[in-house]
Amino acid sequence: MTNGKEARYQHIAYEIAKRIVAKQIKEGDKLRGRSVLAGEFEVSSETIRKAMRLLANLGAVEVVQRSGIYVISENAAQLYIEQHRKQSESHRLFRDTMDLLSTTQKNQKMLESHIKRLLETSKNDVFPFDFFTYKLKEEDAHIGKTLKDIRFWNQTTGLVLAVEYDGELYQAPNPTMPLESGMILYVLGDDYVKEKTLTLFSAT
Repeated sequence: MTNGKEARYQHIAYEIAKRIVAKQIKEGDKLRGRSVLAGEFEVSSETIRKAMRLLANLGAVEVVQRSGIYVISENAAQLYIEQHRKQSESHRLFRDTMDLLSTTQKNQKMLESHIKRLLETSKNDVFPFDFFTYKLKEEDAHIGKTLKDIRFWNQTTGLVLAVEYDGELYQAPNPTMPLESGMILYVLGDDYVKEKTLTLFSAT
């Protein structure tokens, strides 16, 4: 499997192993020729060769030159089935994780785009929400702490849309970003939230 996608020959080896375990093909039996198997699975003879080599390396079959391929171990076939299923589950989790990461990144970009549009929107009748800015001062309380540490939302019911620092605007800031003097907080909220914010940072 590569990048979460199963190779065709691995799937064929898995199918053959299942037949062995189900006793459709017994130990000592000779498998059908590569060309016949290639026709059954609609693949090339080379793909069948790779599938058989995989099973042979695991001890499930034996390739005898100028004679054919023989089943030699049902137990080895069973072990491959279990291994294959674990790998399939691991790769499924990998694919799901990558999909989630991709979705998260897309959502983050959408959120940043929306926040930017909010901040660029004039504060008039078209803008349905109130927001204000607060510049942190050296003497303010909680300098060096994070929004998470001070439970900003719980204390003010305001949402920090962005943080401006050293000329850079950080949209949807990480709540674990340390608060520093000179930072400008863009806070979504009304006069009540603003008053609570002023009180929070003036607290000793």
